[in-house]
Amino acid sequence: MGKDLRQFLRVVKEAGPDYYVEVKKPLKPELEVCVIQQKLAKEGRFPVIYCPEIEGSKLPLVTNLLGSYELLGLALDINPKKVDKAEILQEFKRRQTNIKPPETVPASEAPVKEVVLQGKDVDLGLLPITRHGELDSGKYITIGAMICKDPDTGIPNVGVYRMEVKGKDQLSCGMGLVHHAGHIARRHTELGKPMEVVISLGHHPATILGLVSKGGLDLNELEAMGGLLGEPLQVTPAETVDLPVPALAEIAIEGVIDTSNMVTDGPFAEFTGYYGQKGSQPAYLVQVTAITIRKDAIYHDLDPAHQEHNLAVVLAYESSIYDAVKRVVPAVKAVHSPPSGTCIYHTYISIKKRVPGEGKLAGLAALGGTPDVKAAFVVDEDIDVFDDKEILWAMATRLEGDKGITIIPEVAGANLDPSGYDETRLKYGSMNTKVIIDATKPVNLSFSTRITPPEVLWKSMNLDDYLR
Repeated sequence: MGKDLRQFLRVVKEAGPDYYVEVKKPLKPELEVCVIQQKLAKEGRFPVIYCPEIEGSKLPLVTNLLGSYELLGLALDINPKKVDKAEILQEFKRRQTNIKPPETVPASEAPVKEVVLQGKDVDLGLLPITRHGELDSGKYITIGAMICKDPDTGIPNVGVYRMEVKGKDQLSCGMGLVHHAGHIARRHTELGKPMEVVISLGHHPATILGLVSKGGLDLNELEAMGGLLGEPLQVTPAETVDLPVPALAEIAIEGVIDTSNMVTDGPFAEFTGYYGQKGSQPAYLVQVTAITIRKDAIYHDLDPAHQEHNLAVVLAYESSIYDAVKRVVPAVKAVHSPPSGTCIYHTYISIKKRVPGEGKLAGLAALGGTPDVKAAFVVDEDIDVFDDKEILWAMATRLEGDKGITIIPEVAGANLDPSGYDETRLKYGSMNTKVIIDATKPVNLSFSTRITPPEVLWKSMNLDDYLR
């Protein structure tokens, strides 16, 4: 049997209490799971959180599988206690290019088929689906991997979309218009065909890193998921729709969308730290036709306003930006899209600067790497891009605003940015001002020498040998 959520939980538990904690009392599905996660984050702690008992459900819940860079590394088999954050991106990029076609197994060998619920037995209330934000319009599935199929090519597509519980057998699905599933849904509308979907939950986190990979509509994310997992993703046929189901998932929800029937959802606590507006985004209605589940399934939840939401996609964003910068500045050293910038809106790039203007060139390339980047900060190779304090120090000591700051207004813009505006600036929309901050040293002038500890002593002196 291949890698699954349970195997990852064993590994992360063995790593110690810095990476895994268990809740010792029952929790309400209304807000309590998220408050625990947010209180830990306030203390600078981001472990996997296992909740054995959620009121109203017989299933346990786990959250924060990708809540820190250490956990991202662990998902890619990198020791969290010896983590090199730059190494994590390179391992992600290596696996990203090594896609693996899925491997089909019979239902008898698929744990996700241990229990099959159809007809009157279908009830989303069996799952410990939570309400995340105080102003949320309802309970949402936030990290379900939705599988659908391009009706023209037959290529499967997998993505993560917010899904509000609308009834015991109904979900709304908020696909963005620019997302691949949104294109596929519109194509089904043009053809007058219903759109079949499977929403699978509870995977090894490497598969989640694979399904959020950046690529074209011809990318089969099931193959990308196998690449990030390091082994072919095992799939099995669904019960009521013509789609593959990840065989080692904990839960799979099968359904059909009538793409001519739109509903709305929201408000919803978003990754930006703000609520989306009520009914701000049209949503499709999923009529659930079956739920298949392990006998002792574990429900994976994700707090959309927590760092885990942003880190789930950070490597995909960093990879796109790194490649875009490297094409024009081969001496790029590292790229980081920090949680302080939602892992999407800000990006830090370190380069070994060779000629004047190369910092600005790197910034321009970064803005082109993904339309969501609002500000690109370019620094020298001695600056640690994974440390916000280092970036601020470089800005304080190496930046002259009239030379180093470039402003590009009226650009079509960042996903769900609450500060975005429309062309008239009379209401919020999808336009942004892009900023490049070049905090690199000039290459044609002498510059003050940075104070650093002596390298030999820094490497040889272990604090445990000197301090009680």
